[in-house]
Amino acid sequence: MSVFERDSERAQPPAAPAPPDSGQRDGSGTLDTALRILRRQWWIILAAALIVGTVAYLYSNAQEKQYTATASVLFQPDVEASADQGRDFVDPEREAATNEALLSLPGVARGAAERLNIAPGTVASSVEVVSTRESDIVDIEATTTSPQLSMRMVNAYGQAFIALRRASARERLDNAIRGARNALNNLTDLQRQGQPGADIRQRLNQFETSRALLSGGADLVQPADTPTEPSAPKPGRSGLLGGIVGALLGLAIAGLRERRDRSVKDVEEIEVLYGRPVIAEIPRARALARSGLDPIGPEELEAFRTLRSSLRYFSVDVATRSLLIASAAPGEGKSTIARRLAETMASMGDSVVLVEADMHRTSIFEVPDAAGDFGLSTVLIGRDLDESFVEVAVASGGATGRTLTVLPNGPLPPNPSVLLESERMREVLLELRSRFDTVIIDSPPLPIVSDALPLIDQVDGVLAVSGLGIASRDGIRELLRLVSLHGDNLLGVVVNFTARSDRSAAAYYRGHQS
Repeated sequence: MSVFERDSERAQPPAAPAPPDSGQRDGSGTLDTALRILRRQWWIILAAALIVGTVAYLYSNAQEKQYTATASVLFQPDVEASADQGRDFVDPEREAATNEALLSLPGVARGAAERLNIAPGTVASSVEVVSTRESDIVDIEATTTSPQLSMRMVNAYGQAFIALRRASARERLDNAIRGARNALNNLTDLQRQGQPGADIRQRLNQFETSRALLSGGADLVQPADTPTEPSAPKPGRSGLLGGIVGALLGLAIAGLRERRDRSVKDVEEIEVLYGRPVIAEIPRARALARSGLDPIGPEELEAFRTLRSSLRYFSVDVATRSLLIASAAPGEGKSTIARRLAETMASMGDSVVLVEADMHRTSIFEVPDAAGDFGLSTVLIGRDLDESFVEVAVASGGATGRTLTVLPNGPLPPNPSVLLESERMREVLLELRSRFDTVIIDSPPLPIVSDALPLIDQVDGVLAVSGLGIASRDGIRELLRLVSLHGDNLLGVVVNFTARSDRSAAAYYRGHQS
């Protein structure tokens, strides 16, 4: 009975997930892509944020310090307005805009410059009027490289504005007083003693009173103090903004790298691309590539034992007596997985044979010189099968004295595809199935070399090997296409070169050693 048929009555197979629906992926594709970029390329994003943020901080810190002083001017109705205007309604928005425009007049800058004995252009370029237009208070800000100059400039500016406004109001009232006196002098004696004279004298008294109480409608209610801290530059803020810009730039660079890099680096993505379960994850380890005489570590051994146990579940309905180990590209560790799986099974007492069907490379086993002239290629041209077997000692499971039967590839033929699709190859597989419980066939990468494609429909199942960082999305799709055309019997995926985990079997075994 096949090892994969054992315990089949007790175990139920896990349902293989259906191929992912493209519509569902499209709905969350953007989020999934962003998360994948963050998970894989986080170091680029972090480096860009740190570099740009640091450059922005250093550049900002190297700039000359600027100091800003602020004074507040209160606008209020002047007595001149009630004496001369008599307005019932004032539009607040218009009044605020007018006040802001008055503060920005060139004459104000000239007046402040005269008080400070500096150029008017310097004042005009250093002063800014800030109005919320929601109150009667307007702020004046002066920014220079000297805190004392900023304070003096903004106060001089406010005082110059108030003086200019008062002079303008006084001139208007003087004109009104002169006009009222002239009007009174032009009256006759009778008119001067009557009501017309009384009205003009009352108006004249109001003008004179207004002139005595004249404020110009503006007061410097909050003179500026000398600033103690620079208003610019702000290295911390510049560094933070630079870091944000750098992170966005790093995200863009990472996105471009991700777009150009077609390799797959996540186990979850491999499972999605294949639409089949990941039945084992093999950690990266140098010991795996050594000969079978060298034992592998407990974590690697446990991974292959898990793979052996998982394969049993595929024998419930149909016996899985023969397995084709395939990959989409060279370098994914397919041959190592095939060899170590066969060694693990043999070390645990299973009847298994490993067939090297990749006849584009020499055998991965060290075979005796006398056996180097025999192998699968010579069997396919008529040599006896028993003469071509090689027994290899294994120690993967800790057992001693057990061997693995290997049918090496033999001398490399000029026409491997012709040999593998021959009727003789079919006969050899049938004979191997009758003599061993499990036949494991190591094949060349299917999308690269077409030799092993005829073997797909001659085996009970195909086991795909995908190496993280080596497998590509395009290669996986092509492998799936080829398998679907030649039997569509892909069982699952073995992910190679995964990271080690602190929860590994190795840690468990170390903690329970006596």
